[in-house]
Amino acid sequence: MTILALCLAALAFALAVPVPRVLSQARFRTRSPWAAMLLWQAIALAGGLSMVGAPIVYGLGPFGDSVPAAAWHVLRLSAAADFGALPALGVHAGHIFALCLGVLLGCHLLLTLLLTYVRVLGQRRRHRDVVRLLSTPVDGNQAAALGRHFKLSPELIHAHVLEHDAPLAYCLPGRTHSGSVTVLSRGLLDQLSEGELAAVVAHEKTHLQQRHHFLTMAFEAWYRALPWLPTTRHGRAAVTELTEMLADDGALRAHQREDLVRALALSSAGQEHRDVRRDARPDAAPDQSTPGGHTEGAGATEPAETLSAALEPSPLITTARLSRLLVPPEPLGRPALGGILLIVAALVCVPTAALLLGP
Repeated sequence: MTILALCLAALAFALAVPVPRVLSQARFRTRSPWAAMLLWQAIALAGGLSMVGAPIVYGLGPFGDSVPAAAWHVLRLSAAADFGALPALGVHAGHIFALCLGVLLGCHLLLTLLLTYVRVLGQRRRHRDVVRLLSTPVDGNQAAALGRHFKLSPELIHAHVLEHDAPLAYCLPGRTHSGSVTVLSRGLLDQLSEGELAAVVAHEKTHLQQRHHFLTMAFEAWYRALPWLPTTRHGRAAVTELTEMLADDGALRAHQREDLVRALALSSAGQEHRDVRRDARPDAAPDQSTPGGHTEGAGATEPAETLSAALEPSPLITTARLSRLLVPPEPLGRPALGGILLIVAALVCVPTAALLLGP
């Protein structure tokens, strides 16, 4: 059990420090964003299991030869309050401390995930209420809402148009797809052509269809739980970038690359001339509300703050994302994809099997 604990600790360190730093700059992420996304999810899962499992396994060492058997032994001793048997088993203060540390860390991670989920749901609901109050629904008056883009009304039947000069497009996920809302600004409608607007809308629909908000929310919770770990910082930024790349790919399946690039360029240029106050807290998540972004509102606490944050420039158009839009990279070959999938499977299965089956 001690050797297993050391192996898990070594894996946790590798996945917490060097691996994320290398992966965040890996070139293959632009060639296959979905493979990079799978790898980040596997790293998060394996890293969490190893980080929590290492102290627990060490603490359970004197109680049995496998984690399930040792855990059952601890439960029986606790139920019988037979603490006098601990010295005979070779249990010392280090084992008790490690066991408590692992349990507390696991509870901290799960509780942070739950609180983040509840907080984000509430912020989305309040944000949606503010948008409905201040915007014009497309399904209510298509001509007034869309103007010269009236032909796109079938694709924007659940969209809302916000009367604001800044070019803005983002989506507010709902519990179901029909409950989701796409928000467009008047400034965006005035600046973009029909093809460009259609590409932006397709980008937002891809975010909703692929449920990217669950991915960003999970990594945001991971960051909030352990903000001092390099893997949480790199992971949050990488997943945000990868969801944008995946949404770009979804839009490009039905629309011209030039339209999407031009729409992003116009919206980015328009942000330089905005003077909108941001009231969100400094520890808020990277905002995801430029045209071609989906908003989580993980940092704002009030509807007005959430909407203010949605109107603020964001670092979504990264160099890697722009480069792959301008010069499409060659897709990864099957051998490379197969290797990545094997690594993903190993990261998920090996720590899990080690914890369940023991050394």
